[in-house]
Amino acid sequence: MKRLLGCFLLLTLFGCSSSDEALPKDQATTVTFSLVATQKVNPNISGDATPIEVQVFELEDDSMFLASGFDQLAGDAEAALKSNYIDHRDFSLIPGQFKFIDHFEIDESTRYISVMARFSDPDVSDWKKVVKVLPVGRVYHLLMYFDGTEVVLDKVE
Repeated sequence: MKRLLGCFLLLTLFGCSSSDEALPKDQATTVTFSLVATQKVNPNISGDATPIEVQVFELEDDSMFLASGFDQLAGDAEAALKSNYIDHRDFSLIPGQFKFIDHFEIDESTRYISVMARFSDPDVSDWKKVVKVLPVGRVYHLLMYFDGTEVVLDKVE
């Protein structure tokens, strides 16, 4: 089942990408998201899957994000990220949910897109990922896959 879901997601993403989607070099980069939560996402103390909150950040640099702890980002992400913070979007997923976020333009200062998953036990989870992006002339499709206590972030141009 897991393999079938993975194949489906890859085919979906590759079907969305094409060389025709190149933008003029002076046009702002656009991004779409595919967020996928498995049936086992964010297990609680009893092992039952629970909804997960997700934040996706536009960053000028990734250093503050990578250096920040879970509590710092969960408490006040903008303060923790300081001048690297540009913008963010909040999402919530229930176990087994797929959500597609249609294209939007990123800020001209954005060089990184990162994701933070608010797992119920951040000490045993892989809760943050980051990818580098170019701010102009590109179309990116980002796959955010949440399984158990892990987040995977893949970029397709």
